[in-house]
Amino acid sequence: MAAAFAMPPPLRLTRASDAPRHTAHRPAAPAIDPAPILGTWVSFDGATGGIVRIVIGRGDGRLSIRAFGAGSPAPRDWGEIAGEAFAGSVESAAAKHPDSALGAPAVGFTARYDFGFLATLLAAYLNRRLLVVDSYNVFRDGSGRASYFSRDHFYLPAASASRA
Repeated sequence: MAAAFAMPPPLRLTRASDAPRHTAHRPAAPAIDPAPILGTWVSFDGATGGIVRIVIGRGDGRLSIRAFGAGSPAPRDWGEIAGEAFAGSVESAAAKHPDSALGAPAVGFTARYDFGFLATLLAAYLNRRLLVVDSYNVFRDGSGRASYFSRDHFYLPAASASRA
């Protein structure tokens, strides 16, 4: 006889600040300052078969991501897509930077590429002066290839840093 499945108790709020608020009276969240992650980031691994370069910019009020994969004779341009910047903590945007129009500095981003046969999620974060990029890849072409993960490390050359 199969055991009965018991439903877990409903989620309960533990802090008053977690309670949903009516959106009509809620101020917009401050934008995150993308400056710390802007620039042309280059892979430390010159022999990588993955991402060799990532260009992070901003325009029209959004973060733009352009990745380049390994290729011959030149890297393959994956195209420019919108990214989502992230601050270091929930409190950092408003509490630590209340007077800044841009809010807290960005410490990472996510971006999603859809190549049709392959969906790729990039999740990146700053670790000291390096950009660590995790790539989650899911094949959608029925080829039977396994989804895979990779992690690459990038540096910001001095010339690129001065332009950001």
